[in-house]
Amino acid sequence: MKKLLFGIAIVCVTISSTLACTLKPNTNCFQASLAGKKMDQLDLHGILLGGADMSHADATKSNFVRANLNEAKLMGVNLTGADLSYATLFFANLKSANLTGANFSNAGLKGVDFSEANLTDTNFSGAKLEEATFSKAVFCRTLMPNGMINNSNCAIEKPLLSDTHTTINGCVIAPHTVCLNASLVDANLGTAILTSAQLYMANLAQANLFKANLTKANLTEANLARANLTLANLSQANLTDANLNKAILRGAQLNRANLTGAVMLNVDLTDADLSGANVSDAVLVGAVFCNTIMPDNRLNNSSCTLQRPAVSEPVKVEVTPLPAAEPTLPSTANPKSKRL
Repeated sequence: MKKLLFGIAIVCVTISSTLACTLKPNTNCFQASLAGKKMDQLDLHGILLGGADMSHADATKSNFVRANLNEAKLMGVNLTGADLSYATLFFANLKSANLTGANFSNAGLKGVDFSEANLTDTNFSGAKLEEATFSKAVFCRTLMPNGMINNSNCAIEKPLLSDTHTTINGCVIAPHTVCLNASLVDANLGTAILTSAQLYMANLAQANLFKANLTKANLTEANLARANLTLANLSQANLTDANLNKAILRGAQLNRANLTGAVMLNVDLTDADLSGANVSDAVLVGAVFCNTIMPDNRLNNSSCTLQRPAVSEPVKVEVTPLPAAEPTLPSTANPKSKRL
């Protein structure tokens, strides 16, 4: 009898939460029926929506930080610009969902079905994606948990060529260009503007990038060995696992750049700015540090060559011999005759 009453109580609680769900932070909306509902721009942080049916609902720009959406039915849901950081969505169904610009950073996404979902500009940094499926999902500027940007489904736009936009081996040298695995060995790219360029695994060995602007460029696993990057701007660029062996980075701007795992043997970092850069696991054996601003804003002069004072030719001093002194005769005083 007690078990029966307990079961009835659970059913009542479930029905109550389903029928009378108030959409506000930290509320219990377990198994709520919200299919097709308008839920945009709501603050729903910490809400319990486990098992809820939100299929085809509009939750644009809503706040689901630390929400529980385990096993939720989210097919076709619109979560454009929504914040789901630190939320849990274990085994949720997000098939055909619009997740453009959604933030899933540090979210628990084990077993989630992302089939045919739009993941353009979606942020998965730090997320747990074990057993998740992505069949026919659209990846474009998608930030993955390992820090890499996935552009596998971006529509390649062919920029209009002008006098300042040249093409090298099929790669248009212009801002926001997409040149994955590009062959740019020995290329002359001095003063080129390549802001936010996608140069994943590009071969830029021995290229001339003097004063090039590579701000926010993706150079993950790129080969920049022996490249001339003097005075180049690489601020906020992604250089994860890049090869920078013997590259010249004199006066380069590397502030807030991601250099995780980069190989930088014998690189010249004289006058370079590494403030705020991530150099974890980077190999810097033999690197030259002189007037280099380190990630902690400390000035590193450990490789500066001591300036020796210039040595002038010895001055020839002519010594004039002194005239020989005349011999001095002993003075002869008039002796006074002694009287006997």
